[in-house]
Amino acid sequence: MKRYLLLLAAVCPFFSGFAQTLSEFQKRQAAQQVKQVLKDFESAFSLHVNPNVMSWDEKTDALNRMWANVRLDARFENDLVPNNKGSRIIDFKEYQQIASVSYKSGRGLNYSLEWDEAEFKQAQDGYMVIFYGLKTLLGTYQGRVPLRIEGEPCRAVVFLRMQGSTIHEAKIGLMDTDLRERGKPFSLHESVNPLDFFTLLEAIDKLATQVAQQIPENVVKKISIETFTYQGKKVVNEFSHQITGTLKSSLTQHNPDIEIAVITRSAAFEPYMTLRGHYQKVGNFLKIHAQLYNYGSQPVGKAIESEVLLINLPNAAIEPPIALVEEATRIHVEIDDKPEVGPVPVKAGDLRLELSTNKGMGPQSYTEDDTMRVSVRVNTPCTVRLIYRDAANNLVLLRNQDFRIAESEVDRWVKIPTDFVCAAPFGVELLLGFATTGQFEPLHTEELSGYTIIKDDLKKVKVASSADQKRKKAGVGVAERSIQITTQAKSNHTKR
Repeated sequence: MKRYLLLLAAVCPFFSGFAQTLSEFQKRQAAQQVKQVLKDFESAFSLHVNPNVMSWDEKTDALNRMWANVRLDARFENDLVPNNKGSRIIDFKEYQQIASVSYKSGRGLNYSLEWDEAEFKQAQDGYMVIFYGLKTLLGTYQGRVPLRIEGEPCRAVVFLRMQGSTIHEAKIGLMDTDLRERGKPFSLHESVNPLDFFTLLEAIDKLATQVAQQIPENVVKKISIETFTYQGKKVVNEFSHQITGTLKSSLTQHNPDIEIAVITRSAAFEPYMTLRGHYQKVGNFLKIHAQLYNYGSQPVGKAIESEVLLINLPNAAIEPPIALVEEATRIHVEIDDKPEVGPVPVKAGDLRLELSTNKGMGPQSYTEDDTMRVSVRVNTPCTVRLIYRDAANNLVLLRNQDFRIAESEVDRWVKIPTDFVCAAPFGVELLLGFATTGQFEPLHTEELSGYTIIKDDLKKVKVASSADQKRKKAGVGVAERSIQITTQAKSNHTKR
């Protein structure tokens, strides 16, 4: 194993000279920063192999982050095959494929790494930082053979490219259990303020612990987790998917009985809880806020939060483009939406409307050429009105008319016959749903290329479709829901 490690260091193509020597204090600081790479890899890999997380966006983000943290020539000990410990080193691509294929059923793979010590070895143009710690891998290989590795001593080798005393790049090159060449590492826990090097994964894990504790015993443990967004503006970016996906993965690891709710279109009605949240910058911190709700949109327990220092989030694109945030803010004002207040509780016996796409019921994103499918569910016969507001501010009446939900369709997901393909222009869009046991006020419309275009502005549409005092006094039930959607052009990400 030692020969392989030396070879891996020697063939690094961009090394041309030796980096500036770091002092012991600088090494300790650098080790804590590089540990963030290992924790981000752990977060991404855990999400990637968690079958409870089925969102394509979150899986794609995890895959991109995972590969961003490893070298193309990285090698891993094949510990994913039971009773294979230490017997074979494979490239990371093969390692990832084994995890994806062999642990896709059941509860997937519980993958946990804890790092306690580190040592530096100088290499060309940088350093090798060798971390020592413990790994835990729990799962069922190919659905048949148990894998149980708990607290196994291991090491990870991270290669640093330096520019002076500054880390320019840090990538994982090796992960195994060969400790024969262990030198004199220093502790990663001595004289450290716990928040100084608290990672995003640890902050989310803390949040998941608190959420799991709030779930009442002997109740349904099916949870719909809506995408967390910056400042609650409901604009979705890659960081939104990272936080949400990691939270889903962590929550199901804390409590295996928790099931992430997915819209199944099944006829059977299944109650669920909903977790909503957002994140924002406050001083030197990123704060993550979450609130659990029951099926009637009543808060369960108190709002909870976790935080991490911004300096511990290197290269994280936390904020969406400011133009999208401003547009979302304008829309919220126009339709009188107050995300910070939370959903309006639904009383027993009230008309209830649920609105969903194939990506769920909360804030979401679609990329160019993605297909969106829309469904609704109500708890009593009623009339439904669905409106889509695109990035060009066009308002389209879906199905070209209001439509009736019959008694036979109550408590069932009713799919809108037409699918929609994401195309330019891109930006902040909105899916609005209204339901009433009475009649809606008419809208001013015109037909264009087979679509019914609404001529009224968004505010007038909201007034014509929402509850007012006259309807309430007449005992007419009215319900509404909306989903904010961020659309975007295809990126240049390499899909592995």
